[in-house]
Formats: sequence, C-alpha cells, structure tokens
Amino acid sequence: MDIYNESGYAIARLRIEESDNNYNYIVWCTETKECAVIDPIDPITILNFIRDNGLMVKYVINTHCHPDHISGNDPILKVSLSLRSKALVHPLGEELIGTRYGTVNDGDVISVGKQEIKVIHTPGHCPEHISLILGNNVFVGDTLLLSGCGNTRHRGVVEDLYQSVSKLRELPDHYRMFVGHDYAEANLKFALDIEPENEDAKKKLDEIEKAVSQNKEAPPTTIGEEKKYNPFMRYDAKEVVGELKKRNPELETADSGSVFKELRELRNEWTY
Repeated sequence: MDIYNESGYAIARLRIEESDNNYNYIVWCTETKECAVIDPIDPITILNFIRDNGLMVKYVINTHCHPDHISGNDPILKVSLSLRSKALVHPLGEELIGTRYGTVNDGDVISVGKQEIKVIHTPGHCPEHISLILGNNVFVGDTLLLSGCGNTRHRGVVEDLYQSVSKLRELPDHYRMFVGHDYAEANLKFALDIEPENEDAKKKLDEIEKAVSQNKEAPPTTIGEEKKYNPFMRYDAKEVVGELKKRNPELETADSGSVFKELRELRNEWTY
C-alpha cells in the first residue's frame, strides 16, 4: 500500500492481489478522520486499514458499476458504525448496485470531512462512469489508464469515451492521475508500436520495467506526462495520425474522434 499525504487529506493506494491488477483507494480528511473508499474489492484489507488508522467511512464511491469495482461495497457498509454511510454512484448505475446508495452527477461536490471531491461524468467505458477530483488529484477509474484508456466491451460506447478522454485531457498538466488498473507495461509497448521513436514512452517503459523487477509500485503519473506518451491522449499528434494513416489509408485523419476510434480498435486486437 502506498500513502500520499497532502495538506488536509491523504490518499492510500492499494493494489489488489488476485485481481485484474485493480487499485483500490481510501481518501480521508486528516482533521476529522472521515474517509471515502473508491472502487473497493478487497474489503478486509481496507477495513483493517480504516480500523488501524481510526478512520470513519462516510462514503463508498464507485467510479462505475462493473463487478470488479463494486464487490466490496456491502461488506464495508455493513460494518460502518454510521447509518449515513452509503455508496455513491452515477444515476445510470442505480440498478447495478445494492440498496444503500445515493447518486451523484456531473458537477456535484462530495464532502468528506473538510475536504471536497468534485464529480465529473466521464462515460464511454460504460454509461455511468464518473471521475473524481480531490485537490490536484483525479481518480479516473477505467476511463484513462497509464498510457491507455478503458475498453468499450461491457456497455461501452467509443464515441463517448473519446469525449471523456478529451475532457480529462483539458485538466491541468500537474494533476496527478490515479487509475483503476495497472496495465502500464502492455500499454506502453502498444504506445511504442504506434510511436516507435517516442522517447518519453521509452523512458516510462524503462521506469515501469525497473519497478516490476524490484517488486515495487510505480508512482502515479500526471495529465501532463500522459500527454507525452499515451496514444489515446495524442489522437491529434502528427506522429500518431501519420502512423494510423499508413495502416488504414481510408482513415479520416481530420476527425480526431475517428483517429481515437481507430486506436481503440487496434488496441483491442493488439498482443505482445
């Protein structure tokens, strides 16, 4: 588990063993000790951490309602001592989670102690997907990944995903990005398949491979970093557009949405 201490709040990042390289998060107000749990699937480890650090669960927040992001909701809520504790989800996910929940939508603000978490609706990976901003940090769930983005196989729409990635791309470059899964190594190798001469991608892949060899977690990236090597944030870069045009001469390169869709289709079929 990695802990990131900031002014007035802290973030715990937990990679879940025996999962699809999922990350779970706990964020808390350091003054009041109220916390929110994001996308839990390992309730035992999370609850032990909450107990050991004297935290109180106010909310479980689900970026989206795929099973590997909500399965820990009920165990965490059942042991919470506060009846006001509940799961929060976008209204389009209401029918996919349990009964103890509330809804949040684009532009809403979630209060956790003296901290405020802003909600952004970022559909595409699935219709109900939201991202969360706390300070200079953005929890993007499966909309974005390190050097990648979510797929659209399970209720997703690629055109919506393009719009959501474009929205997140407009966030300040220094915003730190917390993702739902670690697919970094494969994603960076795909990025280099698209842009073989991208020095930033090469450097990042070296960093990730070194961390893996040392059994360490790589730190979160930033929006600005991702713009340098994430092909799904570089859909209008001439190097990316040129490579995709070579592969598909019929591609409408003037349309960034078409380039993004072509990238997503290539990634769906790509293996290494």
